[in-house]
Amino acid sequence: MIGRRFFLVCALVTLVFTNSSISYAQGVTPNNPSWSSLTSSQKETLATLQEDWSALSVEQRTKWVQLANRFEKLPEADRDRLKSRMSDWAKLSTNDRRVARANFIKSLDIPNDKKSEAWEAYQQLTPEEKKQLADEATEKNKSKKPSLVNSPTLKTN
Repeated sequence: MIGRRFFLVCALVTLVFTNSSISYAQGVTPNNPSWSSLTSSQKETLATLQEDWSALSVEQRTKWVQLANRFEKLPEADRDRLKSRMSDWAKLSTNDRRVARANFIKSLDIPNDKKSEAWEAYQQLTPEEKKQLADEATEKNKSKKPSLVNSPTLKTN
């Protein structure tokens, strides 16, 4: 009787540990994924984030791991675009990332049709007009008072 219980307990423990490692390999995200806990496929997908991984919040890490789990199922064009964007993001300075996040949040208040109209109008500009517009925006931002978005000394935690 004791031998049978011992066998059942060992079988149950083995089953639990085996299923947890299999489910993680199949894409279930751990609560706080460390870089070393990622699979080689996930590490390859998220390579541009390795340097910043420890600075990401648990929610951000989880989101990136979930994306990495779906990455191979994406069409090749989408994978290429995503890798390019991740690489561009990794190259941005901390301040540029903060500005990009703030601009994204501001853009949520603008209706999609207005964004589309503005983008189409921008696409119609000549390269010289685009450069002039960018220069004007740079000058405008230089004259602004420091804010949470444009001041390197006012950081969010």
